Amino acid sequence: MPPHDSKLARAALGAASAFGSACRWCSRRRYEVAPGAASATVTGLSWLHHLDGVSIPEHIVYGAATVAAGALTAGGLKYKHKGIATAGASGAVVMADAWIGAGLGPSVPSLLASALVTGGAYVPYVRWLVKSRQDRLALQVKAAKAGVLAEGLGDNVLAPGLTGSTAEETALLRALVALLSVPAVDVTSLDYTPFGWRAVVVLPAGRNTSPQKVIARKDQLATNLGLGGKLRLAKGEKDNELIVSLYESDPLAAPIPWPGPSTKTCLDPAVLGMDAFGQPVLAPLLYNHVLIGGSTDNGKSGVQSVLIAYAVACEDAEALLIDMKPGAVEFGPWRDSALALADTPSRAMQVLKGVWSEVERRGALLASLGEKKWIPGKHGPAWFVFIDELAELVRRVPQAAKLIESLLQVARFVGITLVCATQSPSNRVFGGSTDGRQQYQLRIGLGAKESTTSNLIFGPGAYGDGWCLDELDAPGKFLRWDREHQVPVEARAFWMTEEDVAATNHRYAPAVESEAREHPEHSPDPEDDPTPPRPPSGGPGGGRPAPRPVLRAVPTFPDGSEISDERHLALWQAIEKAGPKGITVDDLVALDLPQFAARTSVNGPMSQWRKKGWVEEAGKQGRAMAFRTVPRRPVAELSTAEEEAEPVKVGG
Repeated sequence: MPPHDSKLARAALGAASAFGSACRWCSRRRYEVAPGAASATVTGLSWLHHLDGVSIPEHIVYGAATVAAGALTAGGLKYKHKGIATAGASGAVVMADAWIGAGLGPSVPSLLASALVTGGAYVPYVRWLVKSRQDRLALQVKAAKAGVLAEGLGDNVLAPGLTGSTAEETALLRALVALLSVPAVDVTSLDYTPFGWRAVVVLPAGRNTSPQKVIARKDQLATNLGLGGKLRLAKGEKDNELIVSLYESDPLAAPIPWPGPSTKTCLDPAVLGMDAFGQPVLAPLLYNHVLIGGSTDNGKSGVQSVLIAYAVACEDAEALLIDMKPGAVEFGPWRDSALALADTPSRAMQVLKGVWSEVERRGALLASLGEKKWIPGKHGPAWFVFIDELAELVRRVPQAAKLIESLLQVARFVGITLVCATQSPSNRVFGGSTDGRQQYQLRIGLGAKESTTSNLIFGPGAYGDGWCLDELDAPGKFLRWDREHQVPVEARAFWMTEEDVAATNHRYAPAVESEAREHPEHSPDPEDDPTPPRPPSGGPGGGRPAPRPVLRAVPTFPDGSEISDERHLALWQAIEKAGPKGITVDDLVALDLPQFAARTSVNGPMSQWRKKGWVEEAGKQGRAMAFRTVPRRPVAELSTAEEEAEPVKVGG
């Protein structure tokens, strides 16, 4: 027979094994045994209280708690609030069980009460448990279809979903499960910043799981996430990527003072401000037309001031300004350092036509040199044409739309860039015939009240991709889009005070026309307008220096009135170009001018001009009569108002 100690050892091992098996079974069935374990615990604690003795005041407390729970149940039923009624009924039953156990101790009535409580708890619990397991099975099937790895699934039935490597990742993935009913494929990165965190989530394929669908339900996702801070969503670089950013504090809450000029050459980008990650926002202006949009009082003029300061501080650049606000209140302070400033419709047309003449001159120069691109510093300065209130300019000067459209299409290669600000960047701004927004390679959107403004600035569907300008809550905050930045990141532009503008304008304004401006670094002063190279015998850089271009006056009729209609201007210029010999109506029709492709369309304005004495007969050419323009009157005979209209001169 085995020794006595061996029997005790085997018995201990058997008991330990049985206890371990029971623990493992309870662990596997923890959700099934939970109501029974809770009821048994309450009953056991009440029996211990009975053994210790229950006084009259303690019985009163048990009774009051039971009555209060019953009253809560009655209130929930009265007001048809299912949650309150359920909580009250559960509390009343549990308190009644505890009161019976404390009063009678281990007894048949107490066991019956405990059994009734346990059975009553299992009735709704089993129904909920079965539904949860069915939901989890469906979740696993969807996860398998979406390509989610099995080890990434959580095993908590109370919160089915994914488990991440951090608390934030877990909360995000489970919030997405609650929103989409399907887990995300992966979280490719989660980076912490001084102001919160940023994650890139790969969503499963499907119409209802696209980034646009999640962005449209951002408020619900924020509620599911349950974390404090400001949530921002954006579409990632891939079609199924969602960028989630949570700002626990706003890094852009306070204005950012302008630090001063950052460069002296336009070959370097302008530093426009700082983004939410503390990085400088670089704006490559050269060869990139710029569109600045947003509602009023959100900082469009402030952004333009920073860019104008950049242009006037560059040795190889000049700024030309068009401000349609009365008195040029926005661009007027830059008058001394700008190459030209237009504050009326006629002056605006002078500047635009002068810029077009410069485009033609530079194009011819590049052709003669055999080069394809204007390089500031080598061929001459870059021109940055700033237009404030573009919509107002086109509204007051309709013929400017076609000219601006042409400049947007062909001016970049000769180093001329348009920087346009407007509240309404629609195709109507460009005359309604085409959408000139496609020519803007750099777009800056400031705060707006309407979600449609985002689509007008950044393109159709931009708001659904996260370009939400209505979420920018302070002047100067903006979103920037260009070829290298196609994911929205909140930023804020530098703030230039009136003193900053005045000091910068004074610093870079030439004292006299031939004197160069001061630049950030102490270096030999270059010419204010470097001489473009010409193709003469001496090769590039030789020949006589090119004179500074002077912008031509607005086209007028012989009496000095402005030719405001572009169609009539083309017809008038065709007659003028014919010279003293004149041109026949048939020859005018053969030119195929816009809306003058028939004799009847040409005869209309021709007869009016003949009655006013602006066009006369020049004799017959074959069997048809030729017409020519009459000589213009001397300038002294023009009206006083016309004499006072000072032509805009570049650099004058």
